[in-house]
Order: sequence, then C-alpha cells, then structure tokens
Amino acid sequence: MSNHVNLTPQESSLIAESHPEALARMDEKALKDLQSRLRQAREKNFSLLRRQGAARVEAEGARGAAQPANEKRGEKVEVFDEALARVNERLETE
Repeated sequence: MSNHVNLTPQESSLIAESHPEALARMDEKALKDLQSRLRQAREKNFSLLRRQGAARVEAEGARGAAQPANEKRGEKVEVFDEALARVNERLETE
C-alpha cells in the first residue's frame, strides 16, 4: 500500500528509517527520537485529515460525498501508523 501513497521526500525518508534493517542498527535513544518524529508526522496528517474532512463535508453537504477526496490523507496516516508500530515493537525488544 505505501507504494501508492503520495509522500513528500521528507516523509519517505522518515518512513525509510522505520524499516527493520534500519531499526536493527539503532540504539534506544535513536529509536525514541524516530518514534517521536513519526508520532509528530502522524498527528499532523491526522489533524489535516480531520480538518479537511470537516471542510469537505460542509462543502459537499454530506459525509459520503466528501469521503473519496480524503482517502489519500487517510492512507498517509495509515503508513505512519505502520511505521510507528514497527518502531514501538523494536523498542519493546530493547
């Protein structure tokens, strides 16, 4: 799924840091730093998802009509969720 998501170069780089091979080379401090940055990115996108969704519902007059246009942002949030889950899992094994 992450192949179809339109990430900025910075977001792609951040997600790349969460791949298992990269995580294996990190110490606890680096993992916690990455966890914090991923959380911030996810929160930013989630907040935008909510705001844009609300604005579209207002413009379209119905949630159903507003849904499709907001799916890309939702996919982005999912990508960050998955990356964060990998980091959290790695931290638990530290």
